[in-house]
Amino acid sequence: MSNLLILIGAALLTLPLLAWYLVYIMVAKVTKNKGKAIRTAADTTTILFITAVHLLVMEIWGESYLWLLLLIILTTAVFFTIIHYRSGQDVEFMRLIKGIWRFTFFLFLAGYIILAGYGWGLSLLSAFIG
Repeated sequence: MSNLLILIGAALLTLPLLAWYLVYIMVAKVTKNKGKAIRTAADTTTILFITAVHLLVMEIWGESYLWLLLLIILTTAVFFTIIHYRSGQDVEFMRLIKGIWRFTFFLFLAGYIILAGYGWGLSLLSAFIG
């Protein structure tokens, strides 16, 4: 049983798009609200995309750049906080955190797609060239 859980966990970390889709389908079936399903799926799988990008970077370059990923998230948070503060409205903490988290989702989704494509291309190139 524990091997099955490990296998499922590894699959979700390796294919976070599959995890996003599964969460989306489940929430859409329960709530019958596609917009809420998309937001909930993005909110719950962001950590999977961050982890998957970290693992892809480690696999491609052989080094951990977790510090850089955390710096990117922190810089995004600072940038969003400054923009929110300059809008002249009161800074709503939960709204700010939600915006940062969702932007992080899109950022790491793009990073995952780019790095997965780069990794596949690199793997295919090394298989054919030598």
